[in-house]
Amino acid sequence: MTSDDLATVQRSWTLLRPRRAALLDALTRRFEVLGPPSFDPATRARWLLDVVEELVELLTTPSVLASRASALGATWPDPHTAPSFGAEGRAWLDAAEVCQPGWSKETALAWKQAWLLLSDVLAAEALSPFADDPLPRPRPVDGPRRHGHPPTEVSPTPPTRGTLP
Repeated sequence: MTSDDLATVQRSWTLLRPRRAALLDALTRRFEVLGPPSFDPATRARWLLDVVEELVELLTTPSVLASRASALGATWPDPHTAPSFGAEGRAWLDAAEVCQPGWSKETALAWKQAWLLLSDVLAAEALSPFADDPLPRPRPVDGPRRHGHPPTEVSPTPPTRGTLP
């Protein structure tokens, strides 16, 4: 991330912070359309906004950012999924664009760089919830459906038939 990107994100956040309620509403609407994870869209939006609010100020200090991002990543409410740039990152960019007056292509690019920085920091900690394609986590057989498919279940070995005399 360049110093210009950091300044753009900070300036953008200054404009977005007073519009927190509108941003939360816009994020919730985007998550309602998105589908999984298994928890409700309002909780998902609130989690994302709270995390961004805490981490955006730390973008200039990667060492502090790394430890805090790792701790916040562990608070993700769904143990069977992880946040991703493809879902949460894009939802953030879409919602912020709607809520921030004067949103520009440069603003969008700077925020995207911020997401990529978070991804790098988290990957270094072996936890990458903002990666484009996170590895699926194991889930219990009776767990929630994901992407419209029932949970995977191992069937018992079929009984063998006896031989005819």
